[in-house]
Amino acid sequence: MTNVTITEYETRLYWQGARGAVLTSDRAPPVPIGQPLTGQEAVAVGPWSPEALLVGAVEGRTLLAFLEHAREADVRVLFYQSSAVARVVCGVDGPPHLTDLIVRPHVAVATEADAEAVRLIFTELPAHCFPSSVIHITPRIEPVVEAWHARSSGRSVPAAIAPAS
Repeated sequence: MTNVTITEYETRLYWQGARGAVLTSDRAPPVPIGQPLTGQEAVAVGPWSPEALLVGAVEGRTLLAFLEHAREADVRVLFYQSSAVARVVCGVDGPPHLTDLIVRPHVAVATEADAEAVRLIFTELPAHCFPSSVIHITPRIEPVVEAWHARSSGRSVPAAIAPAS
């Protein structure tokens, strides 16, 4: 017999007039959203756009998938920070669409061997993390991976400023 796990993610969207709404979930605080996918004039400071939420979701999924793979590889992560960007093209030939989705994690680990393991994890991550049935653009992951060597005090420092052994 095959085990099947089904996870449901339920949200509710409450329109608040004009171009604004609030996205809610039983498991998370409400998020104000607005500004539909259109040209540059719609990009403004204010509520989260659905596109920015998508970029944030992909960035968050990248982190969680990476941490799980690092744990399975027995790699101790000392530092993780990332940025992500998506490019939306608005042309006269068709509706606006995503052309690029790039996640740029910056990771530090204790040894060069761990750094190589992390680089391999990031190479394989897009195929494991983002099945094509979910989004039709495969995120590109461009990691910066450093091996931070520990001083005798136990503090981790970047390899570039670690004292010579």
